[in-house]
Amino acid sequence: MDISCQILSAIDWRLVSTIGIPSALIVAGWFFVHWLNARRDLASRKREARLKALEAAYMRIATSHDRPLTDKSMDDLETFVAEIQLYGTPRQIELMTQIVEGFKKPGSRVSYDAILADLRDAIRNELTLEPVSGEVWWLRFNRGSPEGTAN
Repeated sequence: MDISCQILSAIDWRLVSTIGIPSALIVAGWFFVHWLNARRDLASRKREARLKALEAAYMRIATSHDRPLTDKSMDDLETFVAEIQLYGTPRQIELMTQIVEGFKKPGSRVSYDAILADLRDAIRNELTLEPVSGEVWWLRFNRGSPEGTAN
């Protein structure tokens, strides 16, 4: 006990207060800023990954809309279903489930308009673009006709 009292009395407390306390605050601040940067970077990477996946899902479903089913379009639709389950909102997953249920019924016509409008709105909102109202519309060319007329 005697040694600890001697050590405490030998410490220059003015030096500790002028150098030690600010140094401790700087180190604590560095850890705090590092923690904040790590959180921001993680949130940014999550946002970018989700946005990229939703954009890819949108393009997959949009390019297969109102076209005959081919092996490629079926592969795109299967990938679309997986991407929406992974990255979609609960509403988008519900709309995707309706599409899947529509494909299960023979001879039924499946519309992608509702999910495409929801994806469009979600992507535009994430990119902080102006909202767009109205339905999704399509331009499809009749490639078999000589004039290449549009539908």
